[in-house]
Amino acid sequence: MTGTPPTVVVVGSPNAGKSTLVNRLSGSRAAVVHETPGVTRDRKDLDVEWRGCHVRLIDTGGYDSAEDSPLAAPIREQIGAALASADLVLFVVDGRAGAVADDHEIAQVLRRARVPVIVLANKLDDPAAHPAVDLYQLGLGEPVPISAVHGLGIGDLLDTVLEIAGEGRDAGAADVEADEGGEEGGPRPPVPVAIVGRPNAGKSSLFNAIAGEPRVIVSEVAGTTRDAIDTVVETRHGAFRFIDTAGMRKAAKMSGVEYYSYLRSLQSLDRAHVAVVVLDATLGFGELDVQVAVEATHRHCATVLAVNKTDIAELDLDEVRGIAGRKLRQRPAAVPVSARTHAGVASLLEMVALLDTRYTAHIATAELNRALAALTAERPLPAKRGRRLKMYYAAQFGTSPPRIAIEINDRALVTRDYGYFVENRLRARFSLEGVPLIIDFKGR
Repeated sequence: MTGTPPTVVVVGSPNAGKSTLVNRLSGSRAAVVHETPGVTRDRKDLDVEWRGCHVRLIDTGGYDSAEDSPLAAPIREQIGAALASADLVLFVVDGRAGAVADDHEIAQVLRRARVPVIVLANKLDDPAAHPAVDLYQLGLGEPVPISAVHGLGIGDLLDTVLEIAGEGRDAGAADVEADEGGEEGGPRPPVPVAIVGRPNAGKSSLFNAIAGEPRVIVSEVAGTTRDAIDTVVETRHGAFRFIDTAGMRKAAKMSGVEYYSYLRSLQSLDRAHVAVVVLDATLGFGELDVQVAVEATHRHCATVLAVNKTDIAELDLDEVRGIAGRKLRQRPAAVPVSARTHAGVASLLEMVALLDTRYTAHIATAELNRALAALTAERPLPAKRGRRLKMYYAAQFGTSPPRIAIEINDRALVTRDYGYFVENRLRARFSLEGVPLIIDFKGR
């Protein structure tokens, strides 16, 4: 980070352990921490250094929603002023006791502030402890467990703060430049898309067809591509960063450079939102193609099957979709394309854009709970030794990919079969075919 350090504001209700956390963060590198005069007696600016980077940490008073409190109104005003200049907010809550009324009011303020927020579930002194379930209902993402007293999770937190606060500062600078140019906000970054498949399935040819120019070498020799090649493509569906990868085959059959190329392909999946799995219509939908799609699923990519070479061979798409429905958890769509004639490329781009929209979307909590009630009525909940599973509440706590927490009475009562049933019903109800859906059953 260069220039002015990013500003990180710490907020929380009284007794959440906010002051302890501020002392822990600022004391992690005590030699380079200094206190500067604040706007008021109750507000402090701290310069914190971590891994050679500086962060301006603003400590605010405990947020008290009680109107009869003599300092409630001034403290709320201070917090509002601090949020106006914030690049990131650390929202400290009691991870053991759960959310109090003040926490819900703070959450409402933070959602309106349009500033990145990390919810810190404090006071979890046991590394194996989990945050209280109702913290997910704050609607600000997955709570991060920490112990300010014992320092658990503080190093990882500071790494995350540097990463997010730096990105927020860069985004803010881009917004200022866009405003000066008369535009509203900056453009969305290109959607990262990995093109994967078996060797010689036509990945590079399809990549060139999408790019509109020969960006990578195409050869009849399998394995010509040995590294991941990135190209940003502007289309009427948006901007995409396509990553052409080496052919993927069983690891036991690879060695040397080929194995290195395989690892690079896996790394490409790690940084992609969508994986285009290229099938060779002359070979059909084989077990190796299934394995490639499963690998993309394991790395939390949305997936679409691009059936290539349809100009020279016919492949029963209904059969392909049937195999995908039976063997692939995401049940991806199959799109016929020809890299040589460019047929179907526009439809493929449209599908990729749709998958990214669903991959990054947030489902309203009310809609989720209506869906939960419907699937509960559709099929009896499992029971073990006289105890029946109960599902109380569902909320989405993350995107890219969608992550949903369901509050239940006991995790031991969730069978593998019923877990898949819930996932499949939610995927069908919210049109998430081809999109990874992570469901976390949280017991009370």
